[in-house]
Amino acid sequence: MKKSIVLLVMAMMMNVTFVSAKVLDPRKSYASTAQELSSFLNPTTPVGILEYDEVVMVKFLITETGDIVVLNAATDNEKLAEYIKEKLNYKKLSANELTAGHRYEFEINFKS
Repeated sequence: MKKSIVLLVMAMMMNVTFVSAKVLDPRKSYASTAQELSSFLNPTTPVGILEYDEVVMVKFLITETGDIVVLNAATDNEKLAEYIKEKLNYKKLSANELTAGHRYEFEINFKS
C-alpha cells in the first residue's frame, strides 16, 4: 500500500513539473514572417535544379533598422547557400513579429 501511494505521489509530481515547463516556455508562431521569407526566396526565373529536396536551417539577425542579415545557411550546397544569402540579406520584413537586435533560426524546405 505504501509503495502505491509513493508511486502515485511521484507520478503526480512529475506530471505537474512537466505541465509547468510547457507553460513557462511558450513557442511563438511566426506565420506571417515565414510567409514573407518564403516570398523572398521564391525565384521569379529558373535558377537551377536541385537533385533532391533539402531542408536548410537559416540563422539570421534583425538589425536595428529592420534589415535581415544572414549569419549562416546550414547546407553543403554552396550555390543554395549563396542563393539564400543573396535573396535575404538586407531585405526588410513588413511583419513586425521579430525583435531588432535578436538572432533567429528558421527551417526552410526546398523542393526539387
